[in-house]
Amino acid sequence: MFIVKILKSILYPGWALFSALIILLSGLINGGDITCSPNAELIRTDKFTLDEALLMSQGITTDGEYYYTAGSIAAIDLVGMAKWTVDEFDKVIYDHSAIPKEIKEKYNSDHIGGISYYDGKIYAATEDETDTYNLILIYDAETLEYTGEYYDLGTEFLPDGIPYCAVDADNGYLYTSPFDETDYILAYNLKDMSFSHKIMLSETIYRIQGAEVYDGIMYMSYDVSDSATEIVQTVDVKTGKVENLFERTVSGRDHEAEGLTVYPMEDGSFIHIADYDKLVSVNIRHYSLEG
Repeated sequence: MFIVKILKSILYPGWALFSALIILLSGLINGGDITCSPNAELIRTDKFTLDEALLMSQGITTDGEYYYTAGSIAAIDLVGMAKWTVDEFDKVIYDHSAIPKEIKEKYNSDHIGGISYYDGKIYAATEDETDTYNLILIYDAETLEYTGEYYDLGTEFLPDGIPYCAVDADNGYLYTSPFDETDYILAYNLKDMSFSHKIMLSETIYRIQGAEVYDGIMYMSYDVSDSATEIVQTVDVKTGKVENLFERTVSGRDHEAEGLTVYPMEDGSFIHIADYDKLVSVNIRHYSLEG
């Protein structure tokens, strides 16, 4: 990865010391209490810094065997994607240039946000700096290679970009929504990404960074602005009813609550969320639900 290679070339052989200092800094930044509502429990946290953190600063999804993550930093032209083991969160494969050249040249795409897994493929919400082209790019989950398949969802219903996508395999839809202050979820037919319908919501939602569908419920990561307390919300995709599932306080300072995925793991965790500290680290936090 470009910036890490440059830093290594400047600091080597002091790279190990530099890395240690970064890890220490991360510990100080992320040193506050981690709490959540009584109906949830933090099972574990997987912590990443520097180049690994940059591969997961936006989206996360899983097939139950692997986690898949995406990260974007437009300032250094990095849009990465990686595959990790479920048990130890060890890196399997990765790509620091996940957006293919032809998509960059045609649409100026420079950001992958929330991602979703279905049937051996990764669906990636991809946008450009001006929010002109809201794309779904599709990748092979085995190799993380771009399949050549993509869809432009337009701007009629997505005026401020495409922050995430969530596959609802049971009903044959892909869901997304505008990023900030919206009263609807958009449903697209999974087979060809043609627009199907709006799901009108029981209340307005804000700043949704990632989502995943499980058993007819869409779980959403709400990044509360200027707050150390973030919220996991749910939407019933049949009725549009919105509920706050649980609140969580992360480290006593404002992080970005990023992507979210949902899958019952052997350690008892069910909801898995990426928190970016806006500086050097990403923490993947795994929560169980009571009852």
